[in-house]
Amino acid sequence: MLKGKDKKVVNSAELNSQESAASSQLAKADSLRASGKLRQARDTYKSIVNSYPRTDSAAEAQFQYAKILQADGDARKAFEQYEELITNFRNTTNFNEAIKNQFEIAESLRNTKKKGFLGLGAPVQPSQLIEMFESISTVAPYTEFAPKSLLNVGYVQTSQGEENLAINSFRKVVDNYRDTEYATEAQYQIFQLRGVKAEQSNSPVEDRAQVEAGIDFMTQNPDDQRAQEIQSNLKEIELREMEKQYNIGMHYEKSGKPDSARIYYREVVKNPGTPYAAKAQARLNALDNVNVPDAVEKKAGFFGPKPLKKDKVEMRTSEDAVVPLPTSES
Repeated sequence: MLKGKDKKVVNSAELNSQESAASSQLAKADSLRASGKLRQARDTYKSIVNSYPRTDSAAEAQFQYAKILQADGDARKAFEQYEELITNFRNTTNFNEAIKNQFEIAESLRNTKKKGFLGLGAPVQPSQLIEMFESISTVAPYTEFAPKSLLNVGYVQTSQGEENLAINSFRKVVDNYRDTEYATEAQYQIFQLRGVKAEQSNSPVEDRAQVEAGIDFMTQNPDDQRAQEIQSNLKEIELREMEKQYNIGMHYEKSGKPDSARIYYREVVKNPGTPYAAKAQARLNALDNVNVPDAVEKKAGFFGPKPLKKDKVEMRTSEDAVVPLPTSES
């Protein structure tokens, strides 16, 4: 940002004088850069920015200063100098290239294998990477680098095990950049992350959330090759969900709460495509003292080529309280 002493108003005559001096210094810096004297050129560009911050030449000097820093491998400082260019010189003709360079810097830092100070850790912390990408998406929302940056925010958060934050970041891409390849990628990542959460949870709610994410992807991207992959995974998700439902039913049955157990067993038998349906029906028969072998309720599940929504079942659906509503026996 411009320092307080640099914000004073200057009259047109003084500004013209500064423009002339800055232009002369800029020509000198360009000549130094062209002759390979990059250190001297860098210092001259920086001097122009500090001495003549309100001139057109200062904007060009700021841009060239950042480029030299980037070429020298001072990635973080170069990123900051591009940010100052965009902040202080909003009408710069180098806006698009500055944004592009910022993205390349942040992307290279995200993928680098280099270590930080004393060989420990990464040269930049995940939180700083997220700030970089979020800054790009904010100042350049109508460029391709905005959705790319939001995707990278999600990737970084995923690598840190922050699934909920990552899902939110990918959701922004889906909501704000519909019908783009970036939205398609974001939807796929949401499906994958829903699967991670489902595998970590005993709640069938998480499995249903993954199913919904998969259905959304297939509906909106029917020609994507990953749609077939997701379709084939739905049966596995169904099996995982029904196993959880069945186990919850068993828990309540063993706890002496047969009415609560029945709620979950009945949900399982609505999906006859898994082995747990027959097991659940057997438990229902035992609870009702009815001996009807292989009596599985005939109702289609929602995991076929055209998934259907299930009937509502009176169960709690929060992630941290997967138990039935209170019954008379509770």
